[in-house]
Amino acid sequence: MEKGLCTHVSKGDVKNLPGRDAIWLQTPETTGGNYTTVSTTFYQPGVKVAPAHSHPYGEETGYVVSGHGKVLIGDQVFEVEPGSVFLFPQGVPHMVWNSGNEVMQLLFVYANGPKASESIPHEDVDFPE
Repeated sequence: MEKGLCTHVSKGDVKNLPGRDAIWLQTPETTGGNYTTVSTTFYQPGVKVAPAHSHPYGEETGYVVSGHGKVLIGDQVFEVEPGSVFLFPQGVPHMVWNSGNEVMQLLFVYANGPKASESIPHEDVDFPE
């Protein structure tokens, strides 16, 4: 990825994670910004990202670009589809599940500085049956 106020993402910037591919579009290291980090993630059908986790230093906003699924925020489950916007508040356990039959793409914005995307796992949290 190029560095500066305007950056360009290439295929080499993709991070292959279990069941999903993530691209960090903007970070303090790439743009020099102090308060936001932006990523997009592509979830394969049926993938439930586990364990749940929370962010102790900031909040995370998600936007569904394509696909259908569910998000768990605390003890609430929400069905999401293209155009859905959701908030993972600071310190609240959350997780994503692509319950659909196509790839689901989410765009994430982390606020409150460079440590906002750091997370704490919550092994005991899962979607209700």
